[in-house]
Amino acid sequence: MYSRNMVDYHLVMDMIPAVARMFFLKQLGDISLSAAQCALLLGIGLQHKTVDELEKEIQLPSSQIMGLFNRLIRKVVQYFSSVQESAVEAEMAVSKEIAMEPTARTLGEDLDEAAKEFQEKHKKDMEQIKEMDLTQYMIRGDDEEWDQVLKKAGQTAIVSIKSDKKRKLDGTKMEQWQNKKAKKQGKDKQGKEKKGKYGKFGK
Repeated sequence: MYSRNMVDYHLVMDMIPAVARMFFLKQLGDISLSAAQCALLLGIGLQHKTVDELEKEIQLPSSQIMGLFNRLIRKVVQYFSSVQESAVEAEMAVSKEIAMEPTARTLGEDLDEAAKEFQEKHKKDMEQIKEMDLTQYMIRGDDEEWDQVLKKAGQTAIVSIKSDKKRKLDGTKMEQWQNKKAKKQGKDKQGKEKKGKYGKFGK
């Protein structure tokens, strides 16, 4: 951030001793510094002198010293950035050239095949539905019965209508009762005929 003139030089002073040792030990690659910059890096980094002390020794104004110091830090930052980029690039996978070739089938052929598969699946599903017993879901009653129920219901949200099963059951019971009654009447009639023929005491 100091190399971009965003903070004061005091915030990077703790890094200068390490940078100075690396430079004079030839560990900063091919960084080239002027004689004034080398003297500045030596005085601040290894001799721990202040800018005011270097101003008297080098006999340069403080503004010029700070300009040299800023350019020195920029060179160091550029070197560290290049080292970091090289390390990241080495860890990245090797890029491969992708050969763009036309597909074996056209888009229309793919769509036709998908439509055919959908139609076959839809046909199977419809056949399964036809084989299912859906009478339990059938709505009972005719239009006349529903009209009567809805008129009676008014604003009620729940309505009901008699099931056909119950009607069939009631009809069966009624038929059985009528048959039973007819049989009973037939027996009574037959008994009266016998009584009239033989009298009170029989034959």
